[in-house]
Amino acid sequence: MTTSLYYAGQNDQELWTKLCQGDREAFGEIYRRYFPMLFRYCIRFTADRGLVKDMLQDFFSQLFLQREGLSLPSNLKSYLIVSARRKLFRYLDKAALLPTKIDESAASLFTLELSPEHALINRQHAEQTSKLLQQRIDSLTPRQKEAIYLRFYENLTYDDIAGIMEMKEVKYARTLIYRALAELKELLMQDEAVLLFR
Repeated sequence: MTTSLYYAGQNDQELWTKLCQGDREAFGEIYRRYFPMLFRYCIRFTADRGLVKDMLQDFFSQLFLQREGLSLPSNLKSYLIVSARRKLFRYLDKAALLPTKIDESAASLFTLELSPEHALINRQHAEQTSKLLQQRIDSLTPRQKEAIYLRFYENLTYDDIAGIMEMKEVKYARTLIYRALAELKELLMQDEAVLLFR
């Protein structure tokens, strides 16, 4: 078994423990495993792909340099998202691209689009439906979009989402997502009724 295959078979906790001990191969595997996901998440806050790449390179470099003082997180994916999100906000703040505090009134920073695999057999109907759904998704608040992304694209738990989005209680994450889905459902039902009676 090659070294890279050995590390690819390790779980997150084993890799993290080895990283904290200075193991460069374990660090490389964490980087390979999580860089793409963190990049996909972070570019939803800014279209500046170069800034996101630079920030993530800096983020992972610091992670390795500060490895001895790190404790073992219960969920590595969630921990990395929280840490990268904070670092990204600092980068955007320095670049004067972000208000001092992210909240409901912030401009549409977080974007969420349909994935390409949503194309249906009936292309004309699919295009109309996708366009309509995208318009409805765009009407959500940035926090609703982010919460939906974390839940349904990254499969994170409500606990993780509450931690990432700095909510005081888990129930706030549930409520945010339920309200967003309820709004989408209501708007889509209205649109469907309009289309039927055209």
